Amino acid sequence: MKTLIALLIVMSFGTAAYSQVVGKLVSADGTAVDFATVSVLRSPDSAAVRSALSDGNGAFSFTGISNGSYILKVTSLVHITWSSKPFVITPAQPGYDVGTVVLAAASKQLGEVIIRSNKPLVQQQPGGLVVNVQNSLMAKGSTVLQVLQRSPGVVLDPQHSGISLNGKSGVMVMLDGKLLRLTTEQVTALLNGMTADDLDKIELLSTPPARYDADGNAGLINIVTKKNKKQGTSGSVTASAGYGKGEKGSAGLNLNHNSGKLSLRGSYDYAHDRSYSLLLAEGSEVVGILGGQSAFQYNGESKPFTTYNGMGAGLDYRVSPTLTVGGALNYAISTNDNNNHNFGSYLLPDTTLAFDSQLVGNSRTHYLHPSLYLEQTIGKDQKLNIDLDYFGHYNRGLTQVQSDFSNSVFGQRQRNFANADINVGVAKIDYTNPFSKVLRLESGLKSTYTRSQSTAGIEKLVDGNWVNIGAGTSNDLATKEFIGGAYAILNWQADSLTNISAGARYEYSRNSTNHSLDAAYLIDRKLGKLFPSIFLTRKLNATDELQLSYTERVTRPTFADLASYVSYNDPVSVFTGNPALKPTITHNLKLAYNRQDYLFSVLYSRDINPIQGVQIMTGPTPGLVYLMPENGDWQNNFLFQATIPIKPAAWWEMSYGFVGGLHQYKVSYFPQPLQKTYFSYNINFSESFKLPLQYAIELSGYYNSSAYDSNSGSSPNAAINLGFKKELPNQKGSFQLSVSDLFSSVIYRAKIGQLTTDAFNTDVRVSYQPESRFFPIIKLSYSRALGTNSKASRKNKGTDDEQKRL
Repeated sequence: MKTLIALLIVMSFGTAAYSQVVGKLVSADGTAVDFATVSVLRSPDSAAVRSALSDGNGAFSFTGISNGSYILKVTSLVHITWSSKPFVITPAQPGYDVGTVVLAAASKQLGEVIIRSNKPLVQQQPGGLVVNVQNSLMAKGSTVLQVLQRSPGVVLDPQHSGISLNGKSGVMVMLDGKLLRLTTEQVTALLNGMTADDLDKIELLSTPPARYDADGNAGLINIVTKKNKKQGTSGSVTASAGYGKGEKGSAGLNLNHNSGKLSLRGSYDYAHDRSYSLLLAEGSEVVGILGGQSAFQYNGESKPFTTYNGMGAGLDYRVSPTLTVGGALNYAISTNDNNNHNFGSYLLPDTTLAFDSQLVGNSRTHYLHPSLYLEQTIGKDQKLNIDLDYFGHYNRGLTQVQSDFSNSVFGQRQRNFANADINVGVAKIDYTNPFSKVLRLESGLKSTYTRSQSTAGIEKLVDGNWVNIGAGTSNDLATKEFIGGAYAILNWQADSLTNISAGARYEYSRNSTNHSLDAAYLIDRKLGKLFPSIFLTRKLNATDELQLSYTERVTRPTFADLASYVSYNDPVSVFTGNPALKPTITHNLKLAYNRQDYLFSVLYSRDINPIQGVQIMTGPTPGLVYLMPENGDWQNNFLFQATIPIKPAAWWEMSYGFVGGLHQYKVSYFPQPLQKTYFSYNINFSESFKLPLQYAIELSGYYNSSAYDSNSGSSPNAAINLGFKKELPNQKGSFQLSVSDLFSSVIYRAKIGQLTTDAFNTDVRVSYQPESRFFPIIKLSYSRALGTNSKASRKNKGTDDEQKRL
């Protein structure tokens, strides 16, 4: 921290020796010209040095201009472009005041200006990376989860529904800035049902500022949907159909009406997916309920069929020029019907046991999210925002197991039930106050209250009645959690080159259980902590920028992690939680460098008590294998990230991304402590080609290197995707053809028990093969914009236009 503070001081005040260029812009009638673009150009070659916008009084200023000869250029949409005479900056003449510049009005008023430009696929902001989803041809017809998998630094574990960012698994997911307080399995199921047709961007926030919740030691993933602010009636329609090893289909309709004072919107999305996967495992372990050391082979064939129906409606009403209120209602129903066939054998010293199990199950999930908001402008520049949200997540699941494995503790006929009701209420107030042109305050309060009721367990059929198997295989858990947070951020524009944002967020949390079948699961935990954050941005010249940040974050174990369920895995093991889990505290230090659209960053993070998922442990029932999360001792990550866009020709664009570095961790929950250091990386790329007659082609892919997690190691995996697009004439829409995993190369291999000996002397090799391993997933999609938009615009729309030009 001492080194960081010293760097901030040096970078903040290192501009004192440089020069200043100032001036003011007015129209012919003397009124100030705001939001005009003022550029400093080198003379005589007119190379760009710096650009800025004039403020509300028409004033502009630049500092940090080195010695040399320059000219000023002023552009505005409604004025004639103006250029100054050359001027010189020298040690003897360190400043230049152009005085008051009178801009002449353009002789012709433009009826409508349409500026078409493409944002880069990936952009860097102080908190992390931004992926502009619609720049990819593969977005249409894909699910949100599939688009997320193709994002830089994101790695999915389809077997355990895990999501990791930059090599760390403690990531939280937001939808339009609203945190999804659900389990990882519930989040992935929700995202896998949503279509990506209406996505705007995905924010990969490895170091979020204090205005965001402190949850997530790996950071936050914010999935942002499209927002239509144009006046008039508009919308879009999309439809897709495809096939892998089973049929897929989706359709969506989005409608908007904006009269300026009242805005209405509605949407409906439908998707269904018949899929397939194969899990192969072989190895050896000590299985107490079978009598000791055994070698086994296991095959698990899964044939899930999922459907998703999502509906949304919302309105915004502009009560006055300073007050806007609105609300939205989103509701989704997803179903998952599964038919699994598991078979294999256990080889014991004196016998061989064969098993064959049929698992037939279904689950139904309802997701409800109503919300209200208020935006109030106080005085000239102060703003107050109030948000009220409710999240309801209801899940009912039942799986029947028919097995001929008579030596199982579960019996020949079992069923696994899992029911959960999660209710979350959120109230949030945000206040901003720009004290001056260079100093701005952001502050807010947030309160989150969660109630969860879940029943789960495994029962066996005895004399026609379903009865509990025994201790440690069922639970009935009622939980509640309160999180209160307050934050303040002070943004200081030290000069035209340097911005410092320093803030902190204090959060107090308490989670407890109302009741439980098992006394070990009774919990009452409290945590109060201050999470500081500081961001420094320094422009080096017109194209180069440095960003330095320090943040702290927390990952709280979910109620599922704390043992709200017990579920069947195979005849000798179950999934469950761990009531002894501790929260993870993370410290992040990041240095980023941007050169135009070339992005580079170095990130160091240290986790205390990192939560490791799915560890092989003992439990209440002797001899039964419990798969549960555990706390490691610590974890260090030192990562380098780069995004390289290349444009060889006007018709050919490429983007390459790399995230990789050293990882080190220590765990002590095995008989012998384990410490491991390894190097891993992720590479992703996309290449797009614009062809004649409105055709386009995109080739994309990723490669994940081998990695380690606790006592297991994973092998590399990779995929290549291909997309075609055809724009129809007269704005009649477009067709997209996408092929995911073109060469059927995706396979997830792991070895468990590779680094040390666990309580069961496990030595297992696992191979998980998703659907595309057997046949590439091919989808044909159609999308079209509907309606018309008014040419009218809000008074200060020029602000956005000029900002984009910069």
